[in-house]
Amino acid sequence: MSIHLIINGKDAKNEWGVLSTPNTLSALLAPASMKERPTFSSRLEHGTRIDNSDPKVAQRDLNLEIQMTAQSPEQFYARHAAFCSELEKGAFDLVASDRPGVVYHLLYDSCPQYTQFCRGIATLSLRCTEPNPKDREPHDESDS
Repeated sequence: MSIHLIINGKDAKNEWGVLSTPNTLSALLAPASMKERPTFSSRLEHGTRIDNSDPKVAQRDLNLEIQMTAQSPEQFYARHAAFCSELEKGAFDLVASDRPGVVYHLLYDSCPQYTQFCRGIATLSLRCTEPNPKDREPHDESDS
């Protein structure tokens, strides 16, 4: 199942030829880790006291696998350059068609894997950080 992506309010397929893969949805739906809980260890008590009264989630590090399509090498290089420019803004909002009310606020870190453009398609693995996995609401431009 391929989900349709909206990146920074732009249709990723129409703008850059960017498609999701099954791994995209898996990465987005993986649960966030928990932050370390406060602990107290005393020589006067057995074991350790762990405070779980107000658990919080930690930031998430994601590997988003996407594919970039094009009809020709020239179109691919143009789309690739435009998409890289979008990523170089540092932060981006991602909406997946299967969860239209959910906005993932992500920071772009790197692209550790890239499969060469061949037969009209290239695969990229984007390493991203989601600073606050509990914040999935749309933000106004003035909130930035």
